[in-house]
Amino acid sequence: MANFYQEKNQLSTILRQKGSHLFFAGIGGISMSALAFMEQRAGMVCSGYDAVASPLTEKLEAAGIPVATSFDPSLYDGVDLVIYTGAIHDDDPVLKTPREKGIPTMTRAAAFGEMMRRFDNPIGVAGTHGKSTTTGMLASIFLKDEKRSPTVMVGAELSLLDGTFRTGDGQDFIFEACEYQDSFLQFFPRLAVILNVAHDHDDYFPALEDVIVSFTRFADIAREGRVILNRDDEGCREVARRTKTAPFFFSRKEKADLWSENERMEGGFWSFDAYTPEGLYARVSLKIPGEHNISNALAALSAAKLSGVDGKTCAAGIAAFGGVRRRFEYRGKCHAYRVYDDYAHHPDEIRATLTAARQMTADPITVVYQPHTFSRTKAHWDGFAASLSLADRVIMMDIYPAREAPLPGITSRRLAGDIAHGEYVGDENAIAEELLKSRGSGMLIIMGAGDIIHLTDKILTEGL
Repeated sequence: MANFYQEKNQLSTILRQKGSHLFFAGIGGISMSALAFMEQRAGMVCSGYDAVASPLTEKLEAAGIPVATSFDPSLYDGVDLVIYTGAIHDDDPVLKTPREKGIPTMTRAAAFGEMMRRFDNPIGVAGTHGKSTTTGMLASIFLKDEKRSPTVMVGAELSLLDGTFRTGDGQDFIFEACEYQDSFLQFFPRLAVILNVAHDHDDYFPALEDVIVSFTRFADIAREGRVILNRDDEGCREVARRTKTAPFFFSRKEKADLWSENERMEGGFWSFDAYTPEGLYARVSLKIPGEHNISNALAALSAAKLSGVDGKTCAAGIAAFGGVRRRFEYRGKCHAYRVYDDYAHHPDEIRATLTAARQMTADPITVVYQPHTFSRTKAHWDGFAASLSLADRVIMMDIYPAREAPLPGITSRRLAGDIAHGEYVGDENAIAEELLKSRGSGMLIIMGAGDIIHLTDKILTEGL
């Protein structure tokens, strides 16, 4: 045990020492590249490796962060610490080599957690759904406060950041906290925001109880601050019953520490009044569609209020927030289709997107859906069938396997048979050909968390 703490202190010292040489294995990912940029800004020497060159690696190179795309042991010459992504396994030479050389290694999540210790007000936004949007809303609020200069890290691209991160000069650090593989348990938020708690990541969490335990542990980390919880969500209420951290509740259904009243929709967007026990806090108007975003906004308002931001600034920040890339994002036209991109890959998220779509238009809604992982598709089969059936037409693409091997009987072809107006086409090129040939109209939503994004680009390019 003494060796464990000695090693941990050594790693912490390296990350606090300006001029330390940090090597990022898997640097081409969104989170890893953002961490490298931020550590460079903090005065570290950064370099890295990724098997594939990309626009992100080109951006890193342009910023003076060397990126190798072919492996060589000499890459580790002079390196003080290797930070690696979870996609790299222990038997990979990229990870075995530095360990054989005696160079300490650290996961991305652990390094990220150590980095946030530099800030007085780290705010972690967690939840099964809505993390990126809420993190973006909160960033927009803090950027409207002239007294603040927040550092931000989010898991999706924000137009207001022109990317996925921002390095600021202040003591506020706003970040998205993902529960997969319990990575957020290595973080150190003063304010822990939990939007909702549902069963997901079935390859890691066997049951909902396991998810609740994990989120409770996340809440407990913020014992010196507060945990912000959605009182309308049963999973959040269960976390509140178990956590040792003082809860701050927001709600759309009843009075709480912060709640909404006078909800109304005009022109496809929602507005509401946010109240606290002291009275009206802010009059809020959303500029992104979807009733579920009222709850996301309330969460952002709660964290801002506990950080000392006034209601007028909060309202201005929410009004300026234009959304997150691939969260019901309008992309353009393909013939008579209005094309939207959406990241939804869980039945609750699909239902929220299609409900928002129904509130926006009376035109036909066509969805092209790519399931993400076999385990999630199996675990939520009935939920996927029910939520996708809200569309007028559903074209199923083959399952994106990610890290998994196929499961017997778990196919997009079979799932299509359980969806009202569902049909199986499977291949991306065949789907593109079908959409371009049919010249349909109305709203077309390209949906999923895999490589389906290429389909959107293809039909927009060829269907002008």
